[in-house]
Amino acid sequence: MERLKVLHLTTHLGGGIGTVVLSYLSKVINGPFEHEVLCLNYADRYSIKTSKKIGLKLSDHMYQRISEVLDSVAKADIVLIHWWNHPLMADFLVRNTLPASRVILWSHIMGSTPPQNFTNKILKYPDIFVFTTPISLNIKEVKRLPEKYKKSLRVIWSTGGIERLKLIKPKRHAGFNIGYIGTIDFSKMHPNFLNISSKVKIPNSTFIVIGGPNEEELKQKATRLGVDGKFQFTGFLPKRKTWEYLSSLDVFGYLLAPHHYGTCDQSLQESMAAGVVPVVLANPMESYMVKNGITGIVVKNQTEYVRALHDLYRNHKLRKVLSKNARQYAQNFSLEKMIAEWDKVFKEALRLPKTQKRWKINRKNKLAPKDIFLESLGSYGKVFASYCNSKTDEEKERALKKIIKLGQLPRWQSETKSTVHNFNSFLPGDNYLAFWSKMMRKAQTNYQAQNNNV
Repeated sequence: MERLKVLHLTTHLGGGIGTVVLSYLSKVINGPFEHEVLCLNYADRYSIKTSKKIGLKLSDHMYQRISEVLDSVAKADIVLIHWWNHPLMADFLVRNTLPASRVILWSHIMGSTPPQNFTNKILKYPDIFVFTTPISLNIKEVKRLPEKYKKSLRVIWSTGGIERLKLIKPKRHAGFNIGYIGTIDFSKMHPNFLNISSKVKIPNSTFIVIGGPNEEELKQKATRLGVDGKFQFTGFLPKRKTWEYLSSLDVFGYLLAPHHYGTCDQSLQESMAAGVVPVVLANPMESYMVKNGITGIVVKNQTEYVRALHDLYRNHKLRKVLSKNARQYAQNFSLEKMIAEWDKVFKEALRLPKTQKRWKINRKNKLAPKDIFLESLGSYGKVFASYCNSKTDEEKERALKKIIKLGQLPRWQSETKSTVHNFNSFLPGDNYLAFWSKMMRKAQTNYQAQNNNV
């Protein structure tokens, strides 16, 4: 009997999202559904190797072969779009009409903060919209949806599985190790990570920072500040090597930016599963995932963060209790549970008729890359739209000043993460995007110069 086909459409496959998707597919590859993955951009070496190992059909660089993507969409029983606000996926969805299909969109971001935000149009686009965290249900764009669209919303906790970390046992080691594992980019990591961490005065303490892509830049800044002796930067590491580090961490100091884009964080799941007590700021995601005083410590500000690390250093008994609770709580992030919930959603989708999917936009004029960028931001793109629609030089200058001001915010400074720079890189040749990127980069340079002198 021929199996029903699920087509996974993603921008790229690798990193945290790759871990989640491949962990899931490794478990279900011989199940009731046949799975195939198409990447508009690249699949990393680990993803390619794993796909071959488990017998998964994987194709990448499909952005140059859109007609083949649309053919695959038409043939699939279900299309699962792995979504975050990436330029290539935005361009694909806005420009193309999908043939009759059943589309599920799985958001891998919280969706609350531009440029990694939800829009009214993206929320209405699929037949079923799946969040990775219940926090997304409280975002204003979601709450304002008409009731008929709210009925298509679902929540499935995202996980690459924590079962393998049950076996991790603490290793004896010298000193006191505080870990950070994940993205080193100030769109997610706290912009004052080094300054705050350097205020920790625990004897023989070391901050072990695992991840990238900007670890060298952070390392150089630590040297300029004269605090490099407190930090060890490893760069990206294979999963097994990362888990080895987890066994020698005393605390997980997960200091993230107040308006980061993260959702059901894999690093936080894994630290708790390994019994490494997390200390986090009271951002929405962390506050939801960490139970203060039970599975870790949630702090209100930087001063409390430093104090919490000192308290855990002095109070071994408290650390032991929180570690045990964290291990137990992390079992909620079960891969088997996620698989069961996806089976329910797939069965629900199969009861729906196939329909064409078309982005609602005025197509009288040729769509330029800046139009795709504006569509990706929705109501958050007003300042950029105002610049485009200015009737006078004074109006244009006022809009430009606001754009430059955005460029001073860390979440708009990344070369990736849906910024103007990101769109200008992937969708080149647009004078608006190029100019905005240039002006925001100047603001970014000034911001970094001020920071380096702190």
